[in-house]
Amino acid sequence: MLYLSMLDFRDDAESLRFQYELSYSERKEREEKIRKQNSNARLILLITCTRIEVYSERDVSFESIERALGLNHIKCQKRRRKLTSEEAEKHLFTLSLGIDSPLFGEDLILSQIKEARARAIENKGSSSYLNRLFLASITFSKAMHSKYRIRFFEPEIALKLHSDIGNGKNILIIGSGVLARLIATELLKDNSVKMSLRDISKDFLVPAGAEAISYDDRISYAKDADIIISASSSIYFTIGSEYYDELKGKVIYDLAEPYDVPSIFNPIRLKDLKLELKERAKLLSLLNKETDKALSSFHMDLEMKEEVLRSEDFSLSLLRRLNSVIERLSLTEDDRKSLESAISESAAKAYIESERKIRK
Repeated sequence: MLYLSMLDFRDDAESLRFQYELSYSERKEREEKIRKQNSNARLILLITCTRIEVYSERDVSFESIERALGLNHIKCQKRRRKLTSEEAEKHLFTLSLGIDSPLFGEDLILSQIKEARARAIENKGSSSYLNRLFLASITFSKAMHSKYRIRFFEPEIALKLHSDIGNGKNILIIGSGVLARLIATELLKDNSVKMSLRDISKDFLVPAGAEAISYDDRISYAKDADIIISASSSIYFTIGSEYYDELKGKVIYDLAEPYDVPSIFNPIRLKDLKLELKERAKLLSLLNKETDKALSSFHMDLEMKEEVLRSEDFSLSLLRRLNSVIERLSLTEDDRKSLESAISESAAKAYIESERKIRK
């Protein structure tokens, strides 16, 4: 049975900054702490820019996750979410597509899933089922991105903004990605538009007619703007609460997920525009059917390889038990991998032979 313990920070990704910026080795260390606090449960820790997720074949406590990552238990209570079995599997497959990510259809999540799987395997703390599940989600995502145009922005967003804002306004757009450029192009028809760039040398990203400004100067320009639109793909606030006194009362649109602007400014968010995104709805319906089909195929494959799965789990357990012994041998990285591979293959073969003798 699969358990998914999730801490969702989509409405305050800033709070997740420290965990998101952990190095590979630091994530390994945190993952190992969670595992040990749950009786050496086989698990995979996935950290994205908006969520912390632990996939395991045993129910993992939220307290152990929060303790290992240095999070406040009380503040995390409202962020806790638990999924099990098919629901958890479907969440991972959907996540791999990028359609549940801050930037709809983005492919960064795929590298995060790959990294989480590789780290758990290196830690020898995963399982055959979890390894295969994560690999299947990666393969599925690649296939769907080849088959469909998943990453796109509907022009309805820019049209709705233009309709709401009107004409003759002095507008500041914070961000220079696809969505920001789409909005700028539409609003430039009858408004004055400035667009901030983190790297001002990349002013070629700014649509013709818009003025490029440095991201560092955004607040000073925001003071004179009639409308502020933040549409970055960063996990950090573009307008922090420390600027409240300078910008209070300003009309601010926050179209980013995770949010660019804290609630204290009472910003207008993407969900507040109440858009009917027909193309996205159509695509989501297709991808939902594709996900169900892929998971059905995944389970059929698991049933056919049940004996192999058990043998792989046996070899993983053996490697984990031998880990301290192997470390004392002072081998090179290549020699260590060769030895572990030889042990793993031999243990798996021996397990299968033993099982077949018992059945006879």
